[in-house]
Amino acid sequence: LKPPLEDTSLAKLAHNGKYDMTVMAEYGVTVNNLTFDTMLAAYLTGEQSLGLKALAFSKLGIEMTPIIALIGSGTKQISMSQVDVKQAADYACADADMTLRLAELLDAELHQKGLWQLFSEVEVPLVPVLVGMERNGVALDKELLRQMSHRLGEQLVKLEAEIYSNVGHRFNINSPRQLSSVLFEELKLPPSRKAKSGFFSTEVSVLEGLRSIHPMVNDLLEYRHLFKLKSTYIDALPSLIIPKTGRVHTSFNQTR
Repeated sequence: LKPPLEDTSLAKLAHNGKYDMTVMAEYGVTVNNLTFDTMLAAYLTGEQSLGLKALAFSKLGIEMTPIIALIGSGTKQISMSQVDVKQAADYACADADMTLRLAELLDAELHQKGLWQLFSEVEVPLVPVLVGMERNGVALDKELLRQMSHRLGEQLVKLEAEIYSNVGHRFNINSPRQLSSVLFEELKLPPSRKAKSGFFSTEVSVLEGLRSIHPMVNDLLEYRHLFKLKSTYIDALPSLIIPKTGRVHTSFNQTR
């Protein structure tokens, strides 16, 4: 399949072409000349469900075989490589058949709604660009992140000490319930609204309004900011590096 897939003179149609092109690229095949993607077309024309099976049913009235009919589910689920070749071939051919049929319908709909130029000149040409971006990934300086994590850790320890000193005892700063009790019961700060938990809210917008009332609030807001920065990004990013490439790889969505 490599020669026809890479042939720039042959038009290619796909459903979620970015995924297919990414998989093929892993095996050394560069898919060229993608001209139509039924998932992107369905998104632009306002379809709510973008899956191939859902579109085949809603627009063609055809109920396709669900994947669980081939591989099962739960503890008994098998991989596609274990499925009988004829069954797998029929399943794959049905996907290709429905994609081609949907392309004909959606092509007309895109023209009718004045969306063809956006589709053909922006969305479809963007697909191989996103494939390249996803495969290239982003390089990270792990040593710099380690140093940043250490510095932020020291800052957090100092802020914790300041907060405990202002309150008079230790407590779990990251617990909304304990923090609510400290702020509104012990320190008697004016409460705002109650959260779903039944305790007074300690979200940022509430704390911002308390900055001028108690010195601990400034330290608390700074603590939250640094804690999120450290835990969500600086400490987490290195674990997302793919060993094979040494980079972080993401997925860019053109649809919702």
